[in-house]
Amino acid sequence: MIRRVFDLLLLALACPTLLLASQDPAANPPSPSPQPPGTASNPTPAPKARKVWTNEDVRSAGSVSVVGDQRNQKYTMTKHADAATIQKYKTNLQKLEAQLLDVNKQLKAFQDFAEGKPVTEAGQGINHGYIRVPVNQQTQKLLDKKKDLEQQIDDLYESARKNGIESGELK
Repeated sequence: MIRRVFDLLLLALACPTLLLASQDPAANPPSPSPQPPGTASNPTPAPKARKVWTNEDVRSAGSVSVVGDQRNQKYTMTKHADAATIQKYKTNLQKLEAQLLDVNKQLKAFQDFAEGKPVTEAGQGINHGYIRVPVNQQTQKLLDKKKDLEQQIDDLYESARKNGIESGELK
């Protein structure tokens, strides 16, 4: 009984496959074989001739605007920043640059210590007493601080530029 059901199921699946395979091959056209371009059955369009513009062509074309039409501008020109804003940026930059200078001095002192040169502060932090953190960890912390300060300075210059202040005005 189970064998008959299995045979019927197999026959039901095999019949459509056999019928499709036995159809007339003329009904299904074979896939076109690649032919060289330019033959009668596969014409290739001729490439368009490129237009070469000369001075006479440009003169006869009408007005040509390099900048564009003033009526179609979708942006406004930035206004020049006032003196108070420029002074605020200068003050902030001076503070950050002073901090960066201090960090660079401390890094130089740690490098001198690592090279064996005599250190003037004898391992004492100002108003901190003796520092028990290893030199390489202190150096890494200072390098991170230096990187952060440089990023803040770059961000301040970028913010000033977006507000219409050129970098030359901040010096």
